[in-house]
Amino acid sequence: MQNEFQAKISAIIVTWNSEKDIVKCVDSILKYENNIEIIVVDNNSQDNTVNILKNKGEKRLKVIALKDNVGFAAANNEGLKHANGKYILYLNPDTLFVESGLEKLTNQLNSNVGLVGCQLLNADRSFQPSVYMFDNPVNIVIEQFNLGKLMPKVIAKKYAPYLNKIDTNVEVDWLVGAFLLISKRDCQRIGGFSTDYFMYAEDMDIAFKIHKLQKKVVFSPNFKIVHVGGNSEKQDVSSTKKEKMFSSRKVFSDKYGWNNLPIFYFCYLIKFLLFSLAGCIHGDYKKRSKEYWRTLKIIRKVEE
Repeated sequence: MQNEFQAKISAIIVTWNSEKDIVKCVDSILKYENNIEIIVVDNNSQDNTVNILKNKGEKRLKVIALKDNVGFAAANNEGLKHANGKYILYLNPDTLFVESGLEKLTNQLNSNVGLVGCQLLNADRSFQPSVYMFDNPVNIVIEQFNLGKLMPKVIAKKYAPYLNKIDTNVEVDWLVGAFLLISKRDCQRIGGFSTDYFMYAEDMDIAFKIHKLQKKVVFSPNFKIVHVGGNSEKQDVSSTKKEKMFSSRKVFSDKYGWNNLPIFYFCYLIKFLLFSLAGCIHGDYKKRSKEYWRTLKIIRKVEE
């Protein structure tokens, strides 16, 4: 049995058939951080993830091998049961630490701030968007038609924050779930991740629950990690990414009294019509119109 390691921060990482990513992720954390335990919850991977991690013999590493793929939310909640740290870091397996300073970031969590995210970088160290607004008709239309690019910068910062590099701490609606830092106490108060979702929207949901505690969600550019993105997701061919995404959006809407799927449908209908007309001129536009038509059918299916 591994010796218990008492840490200030517990990093919980859910993985599924991601042995190459998770080994790199764990090694990067061990390299840059000392006062942290790493809890990997494996969702019944069919690769060699569990054996590789267990054979590392690292006292700061706990490996929890689930017998079934219970989904992202439930697996994170299982990891929380084994966490000893005062603070919880929810982390994706396709992330890499590239600097120290995580412990300083915990100082931002207090009676007013309940959730903190950091700057995500692409593999080439370029900027990766991670700040978003909750769905409403205005925000959906702006995002779907890329209207933020046409707005003055001062307005775009408010209505299209995902387009802008943010160089100061700011209060936000929600953050991409590749990196979410929260106190264990607040995590327990909100019940961890909602298992209403199997995949997608869990990060939006947990941020919403923090807001309901009358606490802020904050983005901090003072700490950076690399996020490759989507490697586990690409392996799941049981249904389309968009169907899962819109299904989760519907769950979120049903929970909190917002019905935004008709707005998404309207946006894709407009794009379908515009690209269908443009397709008479150029074949590439016709391909896009077919993709929008498929998305319309997905939204209709989810709404049923």
